[in-house]
Amino acid sequence: MSIPALAGVCTYAEAAQPGYTVEENVKRLVRYAWIQKRAMETGLYWLNPTPEWEVKEALSLHLYQDAEHAKLIRARVSEMRNPPPRMDVSPDPALDRFFDELLASQDTLEKVAGLYGVLRPALLDAYRAHYDGSNPLVDFPTRRIVRFMIVEAEDAVQWGEQALAALTESDAERERVETWMAHLRAYLDAAGGVAGDVQAPEQLPAPRATGDFVPDFFPQRDDRFTGRWNFVFPPHEVARTEGVPVEEKTLALMCKRTLEMDVPEAMARMIAEAEGMPWEYYVDMARQLWDEARHAMMGSVYFEALGVDWKHEIPLHPGFALRLNQHMDALDAHAVLYTIEQSLMPAKTGKRYEWETAVDAHDPLATLFQDYDWADEVLHAQVGRRWLLDAHKLSREAVVKLGQQRATESEADLAQYADRGAQVNWWPDFVRRVLGRESAMQDYALGTADPVYRAAE
Repeated sequence: MSIPALAGVCTYAEAAQPGYTVEENVKRLVRYAWIQKRAMETGLYWLNPTPEWEVKEALSLHLYQDAEHAKLIRARVSEMRNPPPRMDVSPDPALDRFFDELLASQDTLEKVAGLYGVLRPALLDAYRAHYDGSNPLVDFPTRRIVRFMIVEAEDAVQWGEQALAALTESDAERERVETWMAHLRAYLDAAGGVAGDVQAPEQLPAPRATGDFVPDFFPQRDDRFTGRWNFVFPPHEVARTEGVPVEEKTLALMCKRTLEMDVPEAMARMIAEAEGMPWEYYVDMARQLWDEARHAMMGSVYFEALGVDWKHEIPLHPGFALRLNQHMDALDAHAVLYTIEQSLMPAKTGKRYEWETAVDAHDPLATLFQDYDWADEVLHAQVGRRWLLDAHKLSREAVVKLGQQRATESEADLAQYADRGAQVNWWPDFVRRVLGRESAMQDYALGTADPVYRAAE
């Protein structure tokens, strides 16, 4: 008979070849879990101070994948006569010395070179070697998750190659990249590489990291965003004002979606400063962070489809992240985020209303985006309940009250940044250019922050 044996997993000959023992397997997986955790943290630390929008998008995706990969690895280790790896104790101090050096990257070019030119290719090589070195039958469960991680690692490495090529425009930049990558590779090799099986170099270059790393959670935008310090954002009110045509409301909603990069920036600090939380917290919160970045990307896709220069024409200010990161502690910041999520649930003013607005405007792309945005926010409300209310044993009423209070108080904090750019009402001109008609809201003298949280009760 020619029916494939062994469920098509492999041939008899392949299954008869030795592979990693349970002990060898676990030892490598524990290292992978720790590296994925530290890679996630690196993304959290770099999301705010890195000004390039496209790098923020990639960091958001890949730190979420790092959290997911660590989750898969920990579950597999627990199936092989071992407890899940601890995520607060390093398996090898030399790995942490490598990450100390990586975090000492001085600008976007060095960050992309280190994370995507050194670490992620090394992870990909280790995963491929692990897949090939595992017995395909007896260790099918490990190969299954490693196969999945290989696919996502390949995508991340490919993005990094393209980003690095775009960032290195001169011979001097290319030389600086090669020098920095060689420096980091030496420190990774000194740790035995990702899997712990690489011979350490005889001598290491002098470390750049000479003290404790201090995260920077001040959100930045690059010079393409000419209105990045204009905190006047009429779409917040336009989207919910009676009498405004649905086409203008939909345009406002798409502006609001694009602005949402400040939510991942605010969440990065919340997650990075969390203490004593189980790994599931990091997975759920990193997933929400990536979702919020996707929402910003939905908005950018919408305006790209319209041929609108959204980086220049929409003031995509970082005000929300500024308020939460610089003017309140992490718990208060999470309360503000939760309060906003709750305010988006009522049918008359929340996400269903936004979706119906796009439907009424007969705008299929905006309708699709609002449909999935709605689904994501329902999930996020559950994440907030689990990791804010339940984890901290707080009542919904107390959290909403705190969130409303801190959100309202922090609106005034933006005033200290307002002199960095002109504070102008850009909306009427924008509507005229995009929709070819006059705005129904010519005058705008309201607050600069999204007032939606006031409806949370």
